[in-house]
Parts: sequence; structure tokens; C-alpha cells
Amino acid sequence: MSPTIRNGEYLIVAPVDAAQVDIGDIVLCQMRRGPIAHRVCAIASQTDDARQFTLYGDASLDSDLPVAAQQLRGQVVGVERDGKRLSLKILGGFVGRAVFMIALGLRRSILIARARLGALLIPAHTAG
Repeated sequence: MSPTIRNGEYLIVAPVDAAQVDIGDIVLCQMRRGPIAHRVCAIASQTDDARQFTLYGDASLDSDLPVAAQQLRGQVVGVERDGKRLSLKILGGFVGRAVFMIALGLRRSILIARARLGALLIPAHTAG
């Protein structure tokens, strides 16, 4: 989740109702490989009013598999960094959240473009 959350930082997690989770929130989920804290990038409602969340790490180029509301363990509301507690709340209401998510999307697009460009510039090895 770099740069938002750095390796070795302690997460501050609050209980959350799945109905209150919004795009841009960071949630702690129980995955098959263990607990993971990632950002919500999409929310889908199922036919039975259950919600399903698509997550990704801020430094990831790909999204995770969707998770069910039952897998949520809480919302990451802050981190402890250098002995201080820092809030991860997105400021500015709806507009602030929209601008933040657009900026993250642009960052991901740039990272993907750089990765693809790098793959094009590195010559493939031919069997000889």
C-alpha cells in the first residue's frame, strides 16, 4: 500500500459496517493467504443486496479478486508512523474523494504505461 502505508507501520483499524464502506476506503479483509489491507476501487451489489468489493494496493498494477462483505474485518483509519498516529481519512467530502481517486487512477496508469514501455524497450532473447 505504499506510499500510503509503509512497511513496518502499525495499522489502526476500526469496526465497519459493509453498507458504510465507500470507494477510496482502505479495508482490512480476510483473504485465503491471510489478512490484507487494500483500497476499495469498486463496489458491486448482488441480487440479494449483498455487496462485493474490488480492492487494490496503491502500488499494485492489478486489482485483487473481489471480496464479499463477510470477509471485511474493519476499516483502516490510520497508521502509526515514527511514534505518531496519522489519520488516513480523505478530506473534502465527495469532491475530495473523487479528486483523490482520480489522482490514484492517473498514478496507476502512469505505472502501467512505464511497465509496458519498459517491456518494449528490453529486447527479447531469442533461442539460438
